[in-house]
Amino acid sequence: MRLRCCLAVLVSTLSLAATAVPVTASSRLCALGGACKVGDVGPGGGTVVYDAGEVKWWGRYLEASPITKGRGLPWSLKSAESVYVGENILRQGIGWGRENTTAIVAQNGEGKYAAKFVDDYSANGKSDWFLPSRDELDVVYNASVTVGAPKVLPMPYWTSSENSAKYAWYQLFQDGTQFTDENKVGQSNGNKQLRKSQVHIGSSFPSLPFHLVAMRSFPAGVGVKPTASTTSLTGSSCTNEGPCAVGDTGPAGGIVFYDAGPRSSGDRYFEVGPVETEVAGIPWKPLTFNDKQTPLYIGTASASAKVQRVLAKAFGMGEANTSKIVQRYRGGNYPARYASTLVFGGYNDWYLPSKEELRLVYRTLGTATPRLGNLGKSFYWTSSEYDLNNAWTVNFKDGQEFDREKWRVPDAAIGMKAIRTRPIRSFG
Repeated sequence: MRLRCCLAVLVSTLSLAATAVPVTASSRLCALGGACKVGDVGPGGGTVVYDAGEVKWWGRYLEASPITKGRGLPWSLKSAESVYVGENILRQGIGWGRENTTAIVAQNGEGKYAAKFVDDYSANGKSDWFLPSRDELDVVYNASVTVGAPKVLPMPYWTSSENSAKYAWYQLFQDGTQFTDENKVGQSNGNKQLRKSQVHIGSSFPSLPFHLVAMRSFPAGVGVKPTASTTSLTGSSCTNEGPCAVGDTGPAGGIVFYDAGPRSSGDRYFEVGPVETEVAGIPWKPLTFNDKQTPLYIGTASASAKVQRVLAKAFGMGEANTSKIVQRYRGGNYPARYASTLVFGGYNDWYLPSKEELRLVYRTLGTATPRLGNLGKSFYWTSSEYDLNNAWTVNFKDGQEFDREKWRVPDAAIGMKAIRTRPIRSFG
């Protein structure tokens, strides 16, 4: 199996150890401003949760520190006004937490709300903390599971990313799910003014006060921050060897949605299959298979099943996930096997995208104006398992990601709609 690139993040930077990280020589060096790795103690006394591999426009490392105070604060005092008009998708990404926090405070001024509380936070002689963006908070969750640090309570936490004028993103640290509740029945007034999370249908998690994580980046950034843009079809086609641009028609007839760059350690380009490759209504697993008897992930001395599932969410893991699923489930009609046996456009190397890969398909193509790829405003399966009974999906209506029962098939009698499958491939 070929090595896949990973958006410079989780697979290459996260350890499989799920125990608390001791203060090592590496941590002491990191705390003094030297080289860091995920799990080290940073200069601000927090835990390093992300290493970009090189200095970006915002810096290279992110360190995070859960705050014991500031619980139960709303996201905003102006709960019906957008903060970043036209930049909501851009500002969900890595590197945007500081910019987001500054913008929220500029809009709201003095008062008791999440961004202001973190903006005023000071620790270990550092006062440049901010409220993490959606993707930044997600790497905090991933590190808390995979390296055991930072220690974060199983509570809901605000991000600094909004989804629209009335709705902001938050994350449940019970399981890593991120929500806005924008399409929840009866929530037309938004969630920015809420002090507690809401109870979701089918979930056992209670309503709990929102908590906060403070984050800072270091060292100083280099370069120019990106600007918001929308993907459009270029009208050009590219070959399996490249070069390709996002928006090109890929060699298999799909749409190129990501270019990992010339320094990629694996395949450089990624294309999502055209609408002709999409199927709907098939369950994530064969309905006769018993996951409890033969689980997909089995804990080992180096990585628990939970750690393996978190790593399986990452960008670059879709092909490995697909292979693992098919090896376990074997025959039948289910998304991973459908993708792995698909021959389209002269290629047979399709696979079911991981959660992070499908998230990028949504952000690149599903939010374009007009939407590209004939992607429906509905749920799509990923190859990332949530637990024994559920798998991750991405809702292409608004980008929220939910766990759904592996056995789900359409059932009009109870309003259960079809979950779709759209394969991807990588090359170059």
